[in-house]
Amino acid sequence: MDTAIEPTAGQNERRPVQVTVTVNNQPVILPSRELTGLEIKQAAIAQGVPIDTGFQLSVKRGNGRYEVVDDDEQIRVHPNQEFLAVPPDDNS
Repeated sequence: MDTAIEPTAGQNERRPVQVTVTVNNQPVILPSRELTGLEIKQAAIAQGVPIDTGFQLSVKRGNGRYEVVDDDEQIRVHPNQEFLAVPPDDNS
């Protein structure tokens, strides 16, 4: 009797990570847990959020305040995290 245990398909592969966040109150599925501000905006644009890459991106922190995320700044995202993208001349 052969007792060797062979891995089932995909057992040794890591599952792709997808994290759903919101950008301007619209759900956006991100392909990774760590992305730059620019990558988050590009994912949002690709999924129909009406922003452009020139918008300023901010992330909502635990205290309810928004903190700016620069285009080249890499951040770790978590499910249901909220982002706000506004034109650079919008001071609201």
